[in-house]
Amino acid sequence: MRPYSSDIALALVASVLVIAGSDINKFIKRQLGNAHFVIKTLAFIIVCTFGYGFLTVILTNLLKQQLSALSTDSFALVVIFAFVALGIMAQRKNHI
Repeated sequence: MRPYSSDIALALVASVLVIAGSDINKFIKRQLGNAHFVIKTLAFIIVCTFGYGFLTVILTNLLKQQLSALSTDSFALVVIFAFVALGIMAQRKNHI
């Protein structure tokens, strides 16, 4: 699994963003309230392209570094646990 640590890190980060994305979008929607349609559209574009893109790149690199620092046995356990935890989170948020 170790040669795929970059792919695993990306999959974990993308999964977290998918699961948390609706909450993030709701928060932004509440913050913008009665703003003009153009402002809301621009905010959505900025958050989706730059915000989620930036988070994906930065968090993937950080997670890859953390995973690389683990021993082989710990690496496998952490990856399995992380995907199980994401599955539970997705279930609780009715994504599954």
